[in-house]
Amino acid sequence: MYECYLHCYTRCEQQKSDTPRFLVTLDVGIGDAIVVGLSAIDQIVANDPLASGTIDILCNALQAQIFACDPRINRIIETNKVFFPGANITQWLRGIALDPAAARIIDFLKQRSYEAVLPSIVAPGLYSRLHSHIMYPSIINIAEDFLAFCRQQDFHLSTIARDMVDHYFGKAMAPLNQVKDIPLYISSQHVKLAISTLEALKAEAKVTQQNTKLLIVAPDTASTVTRPPTDLLIAGIYRILAVHPHLMVYILPSYTATGCSLQLLKALSKDYPQRIFLMPAEPKAHLLEMAALIDQSDVFLSGDTGVMHLAAAYKKLNEGDDISFAPRNSAKIVALFGGTNPGYYGYSRRTTILGRGRREQTALRPGFFKEAYKLKGRNLFDHITSKQILDAVLDQ
Repeated sequence: MYECYLHCYTRCEQQKSDTPRFLVTLDVGIGDAIVVGLSAIDQIVANDPLASGTIDILCNALQAQIFACDPRINRIIETNKVFFPGANITQWLRGIALDPAAARIIDFLKQRSYEAVLPSIVAPGLYSRLHSHIMYPSIINIAEDFLAFCRQQDFHLSTIARDMVDHYFGKAMAPLNQVKDIPLYISSQHVKLAISTLEALKAEAKVTQQNTKLLIVAPDTASTVTRPPTDLLIAGIYRILAVHPHLMVYILPSYTATGCSLQLLKALSKDYPQRIFLMPAEPKAHLLEMAALIDQSDVFLSGDTGVMHLAAAYKKLNEGDDISFAPRNSAKIVALFGGTNPGYYGYSRRTTILGRGRREQTALRPGFFKEAYKLKGRNLFDHITSKQILDAVLDQ
């Protein structure tokens, strides 16, 4: 039996038998786990219902939280090793020239003899060593996506992941504008905790319980390309508070630009001290707890961040769970887009998108690849106004 260097669930900790058939690999972000990982899992099971419970996920510790309640997963193989090349010259051979730890992980995966692997990262060194079928996209699909890009049409990342799975199973490509819900499994315990948290906030706030509305805001993202300026959020939320006397605001903590949340709290609390709350940064909330909390809110406001994808995913319970604490899936989501492409990363049907049409969004970088993009002093959100935020939140 392999040692637990992967931090994966071992057989002694699992009640179900180990039945690996498919492997889904992921890039490092929360959004990657949801948009690519959950979409691919859903499409594999749609093509082969017997695949449910036979799908392994190769991901990092944070992403592993997203799959914690998912009955379609066989094993979560958790590792912080990165198998794709990086931007720095010292990282170009990463995943090709393997260090001993990476080699052991690949050997572990090879021994599991997968029928097929979904390659969401460019890691030829990994895939060539697994000796499994790779779910590559079809040439026709790639051409269709390129034409959509040239025409500035929407083509969502989740649709691309689903098309790769369909191509493996010999199915026809779905229309680019046919974006399916992305199922995210949570438990009734997560919903109970969210309800309890919000009831405690309402009890503390100086607002009428019956008419209270909750706006949750995520002021931080991992990149300056996708992070709305805090001043813009302050101006927009301030206008909302001024016209909505029964609204309370819950600010999520910041982990990259760590001062964003506190700055937002201080600015809004000057005139509305009893209606503004900040979630503690530590201990960090489990991602499924965060998903349930947003699901119980009335409005969620954020940039293009992993938490936005959590909000947009369709929450559901496992069979047999307590349906009296079922997810609502009714929160209004307002997403602010700066440099990234809302047609590729956004959810036109599920969210209200602000900021479409900026020139940078149609460029390869930062529109589709924001990593290492240099702002050079530009504000990628200067086309969005506080009035637009107000109107989007209040629009019924």
